[in-house]
Amino acid sequence: ALPKILSQTAPAFCMGSCSFVVEKSKESTARVVVWREIGVQRSYTMESTLCGCDQGKYKGLQIGTRELEEMGAKFCVGLLRLKRMSSPLEYNLPSSLLDIENDLIESSCKVT
Repeated sequence: ALPKILSQTAPAFCMGSCSFVVEKSKESTARVVVWREIGVQRSYTMESTLCGCDQGKYKGLQIGTRELEEMGAKFCVGLLRLKRMSSPLEYNLPSSLLDIENDLIESSCKVT
């Protein structure tokens, strides 16, 4: 669910670039180890590039601090949405607050 949320909200996130397969070369990574040995069901690795994007609104641009900060902020909003989806009774704040959060993120993380 989190990758789907991010694909809808974060312009630098591309669901098509995601891989949920555990490759042999990744078996010793932290996300796979905590999944297998501790039982964490949803353990992800988020990777970034400093070279630039080949899709979305950042296509052809180099990734900088602002874009990385924007992705971090969108990730936090995504976690909040995921929590609200899984425990709606605990979080009966108006959904418009998430829109306000997104507006704040976008106004402070503009590409220049």
